[in-house]
Amino acid sequence: MSRDIIEARTTLGVEEVKRIFNSVLQAYSAKVEFGPVQPDDNPFDTAPVFQAYASLKTFTGGWIVQIYITEDQDTRTVSLVPVGSSALGRAIGGLKNTVSRSAGRDRALAVLEQLRTADPALHTA
Repeated sequence: MSRDIIEARTTLGVEEVKRIFNSVLQAYSAKVEFGPVQPDDNPFDTAPVFQAYASLKTFTGGWIVQIYITEDQDTRTVSLVPVGSSALGRAIGGLKNTVSRSAGRDRALAVLEQLRTADPALHTA
């Protein structure tokens, strides 16, 4: 699976970041699934204080966004990772069994925008 990473530093608490992540992505559909990310799927060197994913699967594909939150004194680093199927995976699996990284990126950017609304001092990396 292909990935890219959207990072931001915020003074929002972990619970507030989790609430925003859940509410923004749940707004796309009542069928959005949330769950824990497997520890071996963590692409970072540091252990997060929270890691999870949100996904939506449809007949024409779907999307997945992972979130990783790490703490450093008074700030949190929020890493949003849209995950997508590779071109080979799409060719083999067809649309039904694939996830769109661009759709995941759009969802991750929507989460980032709400985080920025809640914390105007938010900094992106």
